Amino acid sequence: MSTTTINQPAKTGGAKTQGNQPITIALIREKLTTSPGKYILFGVQFLLSLFTVFYLRGIILFAYNSIFYRLEIPELTAKSYCFSVSVTCFEYALLMLFTRRQIVTRLVILCAMPFYFPIFLFNYQRLELVIPLGILIVVTYIASGTSEGPKTILGAVFLMFYIIGAVVFFVVQSILTPTVSDTVIKRDVSPLGNYRYEVVQEIDRADGNTYIAIEPNDADIKYERSVWHVKGFKQTIYHARPLDTCTYEWSTQERSLITQTLLAINPDTTFTLNADQMRILGLDAGFTKEYEADDLTRMQLRKLGYQLKGDKIIQLLEKVLRDDLIEIDKDRILRFNFDQMVSLGLNPTYDMKLADLTDEDLEKLGVPEETEILRMNGKVVFRQYIAVLEDTFDASNRELTALVQSNELPEVDPAGVDLEEIRRKREEAAKATETTTTATETTTENTDTTDITGGDTTETTAAAAQ
Repeated sequence: MSTTTINQPAKTGGAKTQGNQPITIALIREKLTTSPGKYILFGVQFLLSLFTVFYLRGIILFAYNSIFYRLEIPELTAKSYCFSVSVTCFEYALLMLFTRRQIVTRLVILCAMPFYFPIFLFNYQRLELVIPLGILIVVTYIASGTSEGPKTILGAVFLMFYIIGAVVFFVVQSILTPTVSDTVIKRDVSPLGNYRYEVVQEIDRADGNTYIAIEPNDADIKYERSVWHVKGFKQTIYHARPLDTCTYEWSTQERSLITQTLLAINPDTTFTLNADQMRILGLDAGFTKEYEADDLTRMQLRKLGYQLKGDKIIQLLEKVLRDDLIEIDKDRILRFNFDQMVSLGLNPTYDMKLADLTDEDLEKLGVPEETEILRMNGKVVFRQYIAVLEDTFDASNRELTALVQSNELPEVDPAGVDLEEIRRKREEAAKATETTTTATETTTENTDTTDITGGDTTETTAAAAQ
């Protein structure tokens, strides 16, 4: 009697089957060991490894922001910020571990190592950022598919780079730190929110001073859980010496009234417009300027196809690069239009009288209708009107000292220094100086009298002997 095997259908809710075999992890591994499975796995890993490029891009951007911006994580969002960073690091860690043998992932892990340095250097006190990122770096680097020999050597190189770089950074920072004592008595934002300012009492070797520093408040990068405050634009606009009580006041004034005030002070008030401002007002059309050949750099002359006569360096480069440059004299006059000057990096400028600028021109140049003014002891020390026209806070004016500035701001002490103690020390120093001067003059007079008396006695004695 013959029998027939009947395949029973899978029960609802049971494991999915392929034929008669349930799909298990062991079956998946078996399928992946076959040639088609290996190719499929390699293709999936390669495609996923391309997403690690976005991680590298984010790390580079983070490193740039750490250098030129100051990270602020408010206390209210610190926990959520830590959670979001941890989740992001966990996701990229899984991605890089799954694709660790792919060339793209290995290159990303290695190329990202130098960019971690500024992140940790400037934000080492931000544990909610440092801890998740540090765990990600250690895990992904150790588990990377790079051979153990190169991985060990590069790891030692990166470690030495971090140590030496940190030492050099803190040494340079200590050298550039001024040997004065600063006390911030006020840190706030201007009424319209355009600027941040600090009122600082500075005690130096002289009698001290009070100054106000201003930086833009509209150049920050704001996220949901953090803010990157821009660095390198702080301008000291006022010094009051000696150190004493100062009054300061912000106010607003209409653009037209400020124009009238400036023209009343000086009818010939002139502003130097840069290339962008010239374009806005249409001053670039037909604008030309003459330069002597000696005023241009070698690269600018080479770009024009010229070289100065007798320039040995360019002659050597000409042989190497096989350029055919025309020799010209140093005093040869070259005329350029606006576009040529911009392409050569000559930065064209135009001196414009304020009297020749209409109110519409000022609006085009970015001067708002209501502008902010700061007065110190009743004297105007800052006008937003002028700062906009002079492009005071342009990116080209950013100070390179931002590279070594600390991301930690000093605490605000509203009470400030003890001015009574300062005055008392001044009076004591003045009295001591006066006493020393009087004693010196008395000693000098006594010395002169002794010399004169001694001379007379000598002469009398000599006469008696004769």
